[in-house]
Amino acid sequence: MIDMGRVRLLPCPMRWMALFALAAFLSATPAFAQTSSQTTPKKADKAPKHLPEATAEPADNATYAAPTPREKQGPTAADRGPFQKYFVYASNPDEPGSEENAETANTPVHEKAALDKRIQVSLVHDVENDSDYKGASNPALLFEIKYINWGAVTDEQLKARQGHYFTISWQNGGPKSDFTARFEYRQVKSKEVVRTLTQNMPHVSGTVRSYFAVVDKAYLAYGPVCSWRFSILKGDTVVAETRSFIW
Repeated sequence: MIDMGRVRLLPCPMRWMALFALAAFLSATPAFAQTSSQTTPKKADKAPKHLPEATAEPADNATYAAPTPREKQGPTAADRGPFQKYFVYASNPDEPGSEENAETANTPVHEKAALDKRIQVSLVHDVENDSDYKGASNPALLFEIKYINWGAVTDEQLKARQGHYFTISWQNGGPKSDFTARFEYRQVKSKEVVRTLTQNMPHVSGTVRSYFAVVDKAYLAYGPVCSWRFSILKGDTVVAETRSFIW
């Protein structure tokens, strides 16, 4: 225990002087550190010893490379959305004069036919993607139009996707084999002219789908499809077929 009788307290003025001295010492320490750090000289950056030689611009303008032509706005293979990549397209109108012989174009071709009951066409679904289409109040139809146009930004891209799309479901109940899906069609403005799209279908077994579309300039020139016939060929023989009512 501390004997308080033997402890001698400093006089009051002496205690205050000790506190003032301690405070002055503590406040001077950061200033000293800052001053010492500022007075330390920094190492100078090394200047480059070798500089590239200056070159003058050519006096002849022909020396410059020709300007790169600006890419046209419009759909490319990379611009197509997930819906379009499966389709076989008719996107350009026919050559001038190709529609003059409409009767010749409609002359039936005599080809071999051996219908196979194991090969059936179960569903033909078509949708017309047109800027005038309002979709009524059916959300499913509105979504389908939005899905077709997904990824199109410019007016050219949207115009290129306008058209008539056909998704045809069919199945092969027999052994796996190679087939050709053929889509023949007429359009409103070109009347009796028959055009044809084909799609190779290798190693088909079970249910598959074939995709055909008339879009862009071909659609704008001749209008939507008004009648069609879908055939499945094995080699040069028709093994299954379905058609629209007015074919």
